[in-house]
Amino acid sequence: MSKLQDKFMDFLENKFMPVMGEISNQRHVNAVKNGMIGIIPFTILGSIMLIVRFPPIDPNTVGADPNFIVQLLLSWKGWADAHGSMIMMPFNMTMALLGIFAVIGIADNLAKHYKLNQLSAIMLSLMSYLVVTAPATDRALPMAYLDAKGLFTAIIVGIVSVEILKFMDDKNLEIKMPDGVPPAVANSFASLIPAFALMIIFYGLSLLVQNFAGMLIPEAIMAMMRPLVGAVDSVYGVFFTVLLCQLLWFAGIHGATTVGAVLTPFLIQNFNVNAQLRMAGEAMQYSYTSPMWSFMICLGGSGATLALAFLMANSKSKQLSSVGKIAILPGLFNINEPIIFGAPIVLNPIMFFPFVFISPILGVLSYIVTDLGLITKGFAMGPWTTPAPIGAFIATLDWRAVVWVFILFILSGIMYYPFFKVYEKQLLEEERANAEEADNVEEAATA
Repeated sequence: MSKLQDKFMDFLENKFMPVMGEISNQRHVNAVKNGMIGIIPFTILGSIMLIVRFPPIDPNTVGADPNFIVQLLLSWKGWADAHGSMIMMPFNMTMALLGIFAVIGIADNLAKHYKLNQLSAIMLSLMSYLVVTAPATDRALPMAYLDAKGLFTAIIVGIVSVEILKFMDDKNLEIKMPDGVPPAVANSFASLIPAFALMIIFYGLSLLVQNFAGMLIPEAIMAMMRPLVGAVDSVYGVFFTVLLCQLLWFAGIHGATTVGAVLTPFLIQNFNVNAQLRMAGEAMQYSYTSPMWSFMICLGGSGATLALAFLMANSKSKQLSSVGKIAILPGLFNINEPIIFGAPIVLNPIMFFPFVFISPILGVLSYIVTDLGLITKGFAMGPWTTPAPIGAFIATLDWRAVVWVFILFILSGIMYYPFFKVYEKQLLEEERANAEEADNVEEAATA
């Protein structure tokens, strides 16, 4: 068994970690990752307004003699229904425009990596995105694909447009102004040829797709991505995406950000579509969403380590006890680096199986429970640092989601317990041996 463990650890250190490290640091992956992080405030703000607009109560289910809380919720709903358009304006300017914010963030990060003029890159990428996503007619700007449905288009356009700008910059394909011209004026003229090139490329491509496919580019991309979106929003999609995240974490690579660069657009699109369906009063479509990842799968952080922190805090081992007590508070806010690197869990053979497999198991169970309708699908998003029970309620406005989070906490504790006890026993023996060695040294020094 030890030989097998040695081979596995050697594979992680010498094969798996270098490859995944290269992927994690790849410039396009980083640009998408940071661009997606940049749109988080807009998803939170839009989600808050969505919650305000749709309070957690159905007047048709209220009895004849409602109590004070029910009356309060009914008053809230009456006010929200009367002022729906006003309440939803911030939503329409945030979550309904996620594609715009995403292309800006991606173009900015990639241009920064190439040391290009970031303002020019942002403006030209945004122009390219609007040309293919929302071609204006009669001064009206179509918004159907400016939200999360345009995220994949935003990723492609943001990367391709900056790569074209990089190529043109390398070939000096720009208008050079004489010395003494103000930098702002020089930069605007330098952007003129790239602007023409991007307009010709993206508008021409958009016309071709409309002519041959009868749809806009984002609509065509969504049609091509539909099988992949369906594969992600499934039991298998949940299990394998979370498993990869945990394998990366165990190898010492930030799994959530590495996997998130690819996965986040899917999860954001899913809960954004759910939000749109919720507004329309229709059945929500997707179970695997950003809120499920943050508040059910990563319960206390990647690896669902919150329960483990409580186990460690009560450990007989001084090392585990001190780490556990320190880790509980940040763990409540889904931050678990203290326990991952303090226990440590990274590259710890004893903790491999629980750390890598508990989160995928919780994810599969949460997906099944959500898909069966036992808890409401996520349609809103709080900050990922929100304590899980509160975050789950914000995401679903369903008290059953809160109960489910506590069930997951207990399940994760049960699954961690036997491995924790084995590790605790090992550390106790080491601490006892170290204490005896220290006593012997002290006795020798006083003899």
